[in-house]
Amino acid sequence: MAGEKIERAGVGFGIGQQGGPVVIEVRLHHDTIAALKNVRIDFELLNGTTPQQAKKILDVLSETVIGLRATSAVDGDKKQAASG
Repeated sequence: MAGEKIERAGVGFGIGQQGGPVVIEVRLHHDTIAALKNVRIDFELLNGTTPQQAKKILDVLSETVIGLRATSAVDGDKKQAASG
């Protein structure tokens, strides 16, 4: 049976644009997921997405998404997969 480690973090969202396409930024409330420390996650929107469209997307995400889950295999399963 495959073992998994599930880590969770609460998230919020923001809109960003730094000389490129509009992005929805994922903002972790705390550094509770080790693999994501010092990592920034953004959703890059299609070119031509207006600020109003980006705001609608942001609003839906903010109203419905409460967290992020990261699932990884536990060490024993990684060893088994490598030898299998």
